[in-house]
Amino acid sequence: MATFSVGNIIGTEIFQPKDAPAYIPGKSAIMALLAVQIFVSYTLRWVNIRLNKQRQKKLAEEKVRHGWSDADVQRERERHAFADLTDKQ
Repeated sequence: MATFSVGNIIGTEIFQPKDAPAYIPGKSAIMALLAVQIFVSYTLRWVNIRLNKQRQKKLAEEKVRHGWSDADVQRERERHAFADLTDKQ
């Protein structure tokens, strides 16, 4: 909600009446922000893929350590499904 409000404030400052009708500074700012957004999206994708790989590796280690099968892992997931824990706990 805060970023929406900040965007509304900045938008009125970027699109000035003196730049009408082309609004080149405003359009340039939008293109720059979209480029930053693409970078942030790919960075988040990379972080999530990395975390998922770490989690899968840890799960494989737990399976070996406890001698669990896939059915055992599924049973543990169901047992902890509503324990109200975060991914880090």
